[in-house]
Amino acid sequence: MRRLALSLVFALPLAGMVSAQSDMGTQQQIDIGRVVYDKYCSQCHGYDGDGQGYATSRVLPVPRDFTAGKYKFRTTPSGMLPTDADLIKVIKDGLPYTSMPGWPQISDNDIQNIVYYLKTLSPAWQNPDAYGDPITIPEPPPMTPESIERGAQGYIDQGCGACHGVLGRGDGLAAKTLKDEWDNPLRPVDMTKRWTFRAGPTRKDIYRTFSTGVNGTPMPSYGET
Repeated sequence: MRRLALSLVFALPLAGMVSAQSDMGTQQQIDIGRVVYDKYCSQCHGYDGDGQGYATSRVLPVPRDFTAGKYKFRTTPSGMLPTDADLIKVIKDGLPYTSMPGWPQISDNDIQNIVYYLKTLSPAWQNPDAYGDPITIPEPPPMTPESIERGAQGYIDQGCGACHGVLGRGDGLAAKTLKDEWDNPLRPVDMTKRWTFRAGPTRKDIYRTFSTGVNGTPMPSYGET
């Protein structure tokens, strides 16, 4: 098993699991979700949920294509669908350093209804094998000079610098060649700038990203490392 001690940001073991949910909602909830989606989401994500809204060409990164059933930011393992809570968090809070805003003005019920509607856009949600149990992240231990040194060595051992650069500035040798599965160009996170962490800048957030990977991109999961 590959060794990784990325304790320059944390040093946490993967912990227990929680059962995944597959609540698809009622037809009435789905219909309401469609109406709310059309009002707030379709401009970027498209009326068909394919990421081809009229504003798509004006925003970076490009809006998510919900018909593909692949979601980048999740608490579930690599390749798995997100939980309802994952989707709700993104809709409510948005994604920093992107064109995806938070929508605090949408009620909790309507956000849940949007989630139900999103599940109708891809057959992936009908596949029981696409559901994974979310990881549970324990409290991070204190950072120490020793843990930082181990994390720095882990960063080297796992080849993180190839994309993120030797100093973590997002300028690795492979950085300019990276693309997602839809052939859109990608830019690795500049780890020296906390606001560029789209899934969140805390140690728990970063641990989650390392553990689950980023679906549809070259960023792998290190959950078994």
